[in-house]
Amino acid sequence: MKVPVQITYRDVDQSDALDERIRFKVEKLEETFDRMTSCHVVIEKPHSSHARAQYSVHFGINVPGKEIMVKRDSADHAHEDVYIALKNSFQAARRQLKDYAEKMRNH
Repeated sequence: MKVPVQITYRDVDQSDALDERIRFKVEKLEETFDRMTSCHVVIEKPHSSHARAQYSVHFGINVPGKEIMVKRDSADHAHEDVYIALKNSFQAARRQLKDYAEKMRNH
């Protein structure tokens, strides 16, 4: 992995397994667009009055000339699992990186 990754946990216990999974996902993003300069991933479990709180995952990806922000929250129960929230957010980040890469190629 060439890109420096910063991982922030908010109201979630830090996990080595989750750190490893995040770094793996960022490596996959690098395969999509190898000119990333940094990546900041925030995992949070916002305070909620519901019995089960939902996780949200945010990606802040710096690329030349732009910062791509991805935030995925879910009103359904899919994001009661942090790994599913990470997967959904990663997929959105990958789509945005692909779109950005395509725009760069067309210029």
